[in-house]
Amino acid sequence: MKSCSPSCFVNVNNNLRLNMNRPEGEVGSFLTLSKLRADILETLQASGVEDAETSARWIVAEATGLSPESLVEDAETALTHGAVARADAMCQRRALGEPLQYVLGNWTFRYLDLAVDGRALIPRPETEVVAGYAIDLLKSRRNVDGEKAVVADLGTGSGAIALSIAGELSNVEVHATDLSHEALALARSNLAGLGVAGVKVNFYKGDWFDALPEELAGGLDLLISNPPYVPSNVDLPSAVADWEPSVALVAEQDGFIHLDLLTRSAREWLRPSGWLVLECGSEQTSRLHALAIARGYENVAIGDDLSGASRFVVARKPIDDVANSQRLAAEQALRNGELVVAPTDTLPGLLASYADEAAVMSSYRAKDRPFEQPVPILVSGIEQAEQLVVLNDKARLLLERHWPGALTIVAERRNGVDPVHGSSTLGVRCPEPGWLRLLIDNVGPVTGSSANLHGEETADSADVAAQSLIISPAVVVEGTATKGLASTVVDTTGEGLVVLREGAISSDDL
Repeated sequence: MKSCSPSCFVNVNNNLRLNMNRPEGEVGSFLTLSKLRADILETLQASGVEDAETSARWIVAEATGLSPESLVEDAETALTHGAVARADAMCQRRALGEPLQYVLGNWTFRYLDLAVDGRALIPRPETEVVAGYAIDLLKSRRNVDGEKAVVADLGTGSGAIALSIAGELSNVEVHATDLSHEALALARSNLAGLGVAGVKVNFYKGDWFDALPEELAGGLDLLISNPPYVPSNVDLPSAVADWEPSVALVAEQDGFIHLDLLTRSAREWLRPSGWLVLECGSEQTSRLHALAIARGYENVAIGDDLSGASRFVVARKPIDDVANSQRLAAEQALRNGELVVAPTDTLPGLLASYADEAAVMSSYRAKDRPFEQPVPILVSGIEQAEQLVVLNDKARLLLERHWPGALTIVAERRNGVDPVHGSSTLGVRCPEPGWLRLLIDNVGPVTGSSANLHGEETADSADVAAQSLIISPAVVVEGTATKGLASTVVDTTGEGLVVLREGAISSDDL
């Protein structure tokens, strides 16, 4: 502790203590509220505490049992030795840099008064906004026959989000997980203060989805998480780095290792139309937004915190997803170099892994298509497209407006000419169906030519389209194309945009 006024403290057993017997400001033999607050403020300022005024006010209020607002009104109230001793202990901890919330041992989060300590992160206002958004989503959910909303809070920490949802909503059950036994113990102690609403909450110890009961898979109405997302190379303030659990703060891969896992795996746990809500750093929201689109979510949006900084991403699992078993079978076939026919948002597509030259050539033979004619390549999003082609400004503007959707853009290929058709340009498209974007994100870009013999019309049904091919696909994903029209193709390689084929998107709408 830094040096402070000797009139403020006395030395007892080599520890600095508030001088409870000093004559100034006393009533009888006790300090007054105003003098105690002034002494604590002086000590904290001398110790370099940035929020010394706020800390002094809260410490005195906590030690005396008074509200912070009443400290001025009751400024000359005489204090007991016990109150001064409690203030003394808290003042010492705060002067050493321990966060105020840990010093007090409790903190408010929305409508809750939570116990907080070093076993879990301090609940923050930014997370209150994220929790509030999730609660509003659940309130707007249309209950079917009074069915409960099923919610998972992964990495619950102190339980702030899970308990807020349970406390503010009536028809809900909440499943909360954490890898830390200590954090779960803290969350359970906070659960005890929730009263009868606590019966809606279940806690599980384990790593992310591994901790959830298997019967919840495919049945969650909402999955929310405030995972560790601070990049490991970021220098945190000492008040955070020295006191809060780093395992709940810091993440590898530029802070994205857990965000990546959550967006990928949540689809298996959400029910169709279920929501995913993830807190992240303000500099991470754009990347997370793009990742959610690539993973096949819809209604993807970025939310702001109270300061106006982007703070979380929300996304919904599509209602019309194909069965997981069909998607997984298609993914395996593509990895094996086999062909797949699947419905898209334009026409049924003939899919082959673009990284597998033999598979691409097989797709040409299946259609009896001349090898010198390029085929469009389906990608999961802009990030994957940039691995294949160079996007100029006008191309990027088009993609931001129309992807996912029925727009194919032609751009310069990054790595020389295409090994099959020999062109230095490539057409790329991000399809609308969420399950298909997830498939492409998992296996890599795939060919996106229509499933028909070259020059002939394509059936709307994937089953019927597959029967027209010379080579039978290994997997046919059931379904019908939603638009029944080919994509619009735009060449972006020149000075202006050139529409090579007008399809589902008219030239006027580009």
